[in-house]
Amino acid sequence: MSDDNHVRPFRLDTPEEGIAELRRRVEATRWPTRELVTDRRQDVQPATVQELARYWAMEYDWRAFEAELNALPLIITPGPS
Repeated sequence: MSDDNHVRPFRLDTPEEGIAELRRRVEATRWPTRELVTDRRQDVQPATVQELARYWAMEYDWRAFEAELNALPLIITPGPS
């Protein structure tokens, strides 16, 4: 019988290459020109999104978050039949 039919433990193990690729993509983002208004009438300001992207690419500790998730009882359940 296949393991696909049973609940089983799961551990997150993100390859370093995947994290490096995500960082590369974030850093390569082509940002739009600034808005014509100075408030949020046209959605989130580009500077806010750029700062968030910079944080995710340069400061966020992906390995610490991965360890937090792996400290939980993660499981995979069977898919629909």
